[in-house]
Amino acid sequence: MLATQACGNTTSESAASGGAGGASANAGAGSINAGAPAGGRPTIVVPGEDPACTGGKLLADQIVSQIGSQRVFYSWTTDEQVAELRAGGPLFSRSESPGKGRGLAMTQLAAFGAASNKPVNQLAATLAGTTFAKLRFSWPNPWATLMGWPGETYGNQLLQVTLRPEAWIAIFSQSRGLAVVDANGQAVDIEFALTKPERIGAIYFQSDGDGTQVHCGTFFQGAVAFREFVLGNLQMVQSWSLATPEITARLQADIAVLEAVRVDLACRELPGDQSYWTEDVRCAFTGAGSGATGSLYSYDLSLGLPSELYYPSQDNLAALIAALKVSLPQGEPLVVNPGG
Repeated sequence: MLATQACGNTTSESAASGGAGGASANAGAGSINAGAPAGGRPTIVVPGEDPACTGGKLLADQIVSQIGSQRVFYSWTTDEQVAELRAGGPLFSRSESPGKGRGLAMTQLAAFGAASNKPVNQLAATLAGTTFAKLRFSWPNPWATLMGWPGETYGNQLLQVTLRPEAWIAIFSQSRGLAVVDANGQAVDIEFALTKPERIGAIYFQSDGDGTQVHCGTFFQGAVAFREFVLGNLQMVQSWSLATPEITARLQADIAVLEAVRVDLACRELPGDQSYWTEDVRCAFTGAGSGATGSLYSYDLSLGLPSELYYPSQDNLAALIAALKVSLPQGEPLVVNPGG
């Protein structure tokens, strides 16, 4: 466990990490619903109002819960793909990753599309087969996917993609189905969306972990879940860029805030078994977290993938900060506006 001595004398109380407000897609309503608190398992000990702890608003502006307003996305990519882009290659050039297929999001979306002839299934088939035939995976927070999974990384060069203001976002998970929302988070009628699939600029995908019912509370089970935004519709891309001052500034800001988060989390005891943290983040993603506040809550809800490399230990946070510093952009800035 992390030591709390640096925080001085504190009065501790138990609180779970996660939190209500995690994103979940509701195929009928197209809304993102906050779940009720669930407790009962040891996750984190939060100190009292100690001035050495920086407190609750770190990363609050990076939480991904309500879906629809997101316009700027980041995708880590390889030197090879960056060379292709700089040579004039297309933004979306691959239908699948070598040796990895199309990814779980598109595999499940295609299967959902083939399951019925209802409008929602037709839309899924159109997105999987045509609108997003070639794609990239992305997230609104560049730091939150850089580390990847153990043994699997996505590259160390950062691509920024900005959607057009009028772009819609589809929301999909295997258990909840498919919905579409506009930039204000308002549901778009599925039959109407089916007539205008070219308006959909991104697909927000939330995996179901092991595919069984989520158990959040005293008794729980399951596998690691993850979230991502799939990009692939060039018609809804306003611009994409590499190595710009804007990208550098964003990464430098992330480094600074994560250094502050590291200081803050030194004031908090994390569970010795990181599986408690992983499951709590998974529950927060589904909207069934415990409702904790503070920088750990914001950290959890800013993540796309709660791999063991993102367990918020001091060592992991130091490694993340170091990786961001190494990945600061090099080379000439490149900005492309596909629509002219």
